[in-house]
Amino acid sequence: MPPTADSAVILFPGAIGDFICFLPTLAQLRARHRGDLLLVARPALLELVRFPALTTASIDRREVADLFVSEAALHDATRDLFAGFGTAYSWTGFETPEFARRLRAATQGVARVYRFRGMAPGEHAADYYARCAKVTPAESIDDIIADDPRWFKGFAAQHDLGRFVLVHPGSGSAKKNWQGFPSLIRRCHELCGASVVLVRGPAERRPEMLGDGADVEVEELSLPQVAALLRRCCCYLGNDSGISHLAGAVKTPGIVLFGPSDPAAWAPRSDQLRLLHAPEECRLCGPEAFCAHRLPVTTVAGAIRTLLARLSPRLRV
Repeated sequence: MPPTADSAVILFPGAIGDFICFLPTLAQLRARHRGDLLLVARPALLELVRFPALTTASIDRREVADLFVSEAALHDATRDLFAGFGTAYSWTGFETPEFARRLRAATQGVARVYRFRGMAPGEHAADYYARCAKVTPAESIDDIIADDPRWFKGFAAQHDLGRFVLVHPGSGSAKKNWQGFPSLIRRCHELCGASVVLVRGPAERRPEMLGDGADVEVEELSLPQVAALLRRCCCYLGNDSGISHLAGAVKTPGIVLFGPSDPAAWAPRSDQLRLLHAPEECRLCGPEAFCAHRLPVTTVAGAIRTLLARLSPRLRV
């Protein structure tokens, strides 16, 4: 099949935080290429994106792995998957010399391969991905994020849920998890006058993620279900995590806590989220602990009070 100039295939290997940072670039690539668009990424992330005329494929497919093979001929299935796309943008395969050549051979079009994380010092990940593709990142991606309102209606009825705070105390790295969440959760009813819903991923069972005092604890949700919660909560509390990036993308007000991470590169892009950054290591607990000495519970509680006072005329129920 000859390539169509206005069509594109996009390969992106990252987890949720990287993916949300990439979505402003994806939105602009959709505007640039009005023809067929194939997005190849992690299956759970593909559920989040709603674009017209978008097809998707898992980045774990054999056809993608075939692009990394150095010597063998391309499989017919690989050619079938990628054929006909005029331009390929890939943030995977940069370190494999044969990848770009095989991607070009599969599409018969132009292949552009970039480092997955090649940010310059002080450059935000969202700006880096846009720089690679030579676009200006979209200012808002709220309208391309899918959620699950039918699931939320049943969830809210099951738990008699009214106004609520959403807490996500985890992240992909233990050293990014603030250890003050159990104490903060016990104070949330007084601070917020609302129920507390705690969301965990399936691997998040460390002590700092336990929800003693939460009204509802839930785990193993799909990302559209998490987005549904984020769009309907009155306040979000979380660490430097992919879920915090999702909160920013759907314009949820809240507080995001940064310990060792660099906000210049990884802060969620949102004027609705306030960041508290505690970069200094704790002398008592050591460099790997994002503890309540490093960022006191009273500091976070004060930030919540300030945020809710600002939001009080328009709090959501």
